[in-house]
Amino acid sequence: MRPHYFEDGIAQAIRHYEAEASPALLIIETRGAPAEIFEQLDRLSEVCQAGSNVIILGPHNDVMLYRQLTRRGVREYIPLPAEIAHLTDAIASVASDPNDANLGRLIACIGASGGAGSTTVANNLAWCIGKNFDAEVTLADLDLAFGSVALDFNLESQQSSSMALTQADRLDDVLMDRFLAKYNDNLSLLTSAGDAQVAGEVDAASFDRLTKILRRNAAFVVLDLPHYWGTWVRHALDAADEIVLTAVPTLASLRNTKSVVDALKGTRRNDAPIRVVLNRIGANPKTDLPVKDFVNALGGEPTIQLPNEPAIFAAAANAGHMIGEKPKAQKLLDPFNRLALLVSARERIEKRRRQSAAGMFKRLLGATA
Repeated sequence: MRPHYFEDGIAQAIRHYEAEASPALLIIETRGAPAEIFEQLDRLSEVCQAGSNVIILGPHNDVMLYRQLTRRGVREYIPLPAEIAHLTDAIASVASDPNDANLGRLIACIGASGGAGSTTVANNLAWCIGKNFDAEVTLADLDLAFGSVALDFNLESQQSSSMALTQADRLDDVLMDRFLAKYNDNLSLLTSAGDAQVAGEVDAASFDRLTKILRRNAAFVVLDLPHYWGTWVRHALDAADEIVLTAVPTLASLRNTKSVVDALKGTRRNDAPIRVVLNRIGANPKTDLPVKDFVNALGGEPTIQLPNEPAIFAAAANAGHMIGEKPKAQKLLDPFNRLALLVSARERIEKRRRQSAAGMFKRLLGATA
């Protein structure tokens, strides 16, 4: 891990990362007043990836300031003049944090246009990852006002995603488990209440806290994001290891797809490409764009293409199941399996080896013999 150091303050870091992807660690020296530091940190969070750790060297020796900064996600605040040993310990803490090293893969799903089917893609993708890799997957519905994951699976978590976000500062592994509903051995859900009384805005620090705990307890975390280009949604996309963008073959959806890809590619130079799903092909043959025109305008093939099959999806949704659990859905399941393999970053599908109690005792006895 090679940290970036900015001697001229947070503003210098903001200018730098407007055009370049941020690293794992930033060390920033500032002489600003507390109010100025907070304001600039908010701006810095808009241009930095969520996985970036920040150490600030500042002129104020104030415990309350330290607490406020750490609540905003700053990894360490060191009063000036800084001692070399203190700074070295802070850097070592970031580099050796075992929790960060074992975080699950974060996959963000969003629609290029309203009604593109992004939630359906997120649902079936999460199910396929769990089934194919026999891995723990958590699907989090972050469409706080209108999310439908609970309806699609006919299952609600005991408390909603909005409640988890409002309590993010006190979340731990035990409390988080109470928020999740178990769909099967591999898939857990954090559902939205689908309540229009709930505000759609999310605090970035609360989002980071929530997703870190989810990733600590699952091999994969799939986020169902709303079709909304707010600051926190952009923050979530920048934090993701993988982005799945669902579009339909219309002119507006094509325009939005190109716009989103162009907006994100500057900060994802070292990340996986955005996975474009072209959905509902053939739904409106007289008015939809031909697939070849969509491909030519996009400048490349979509990751997968899904035909318009409303009867299959509706039958699964009405039963609270995914398409992989319904017969005669293979032509739809195959593309989802390909997408699952790509976003998993695994070369092939492998099953977890489940051990019997007798086998576990043999291993223990052998290890202690």
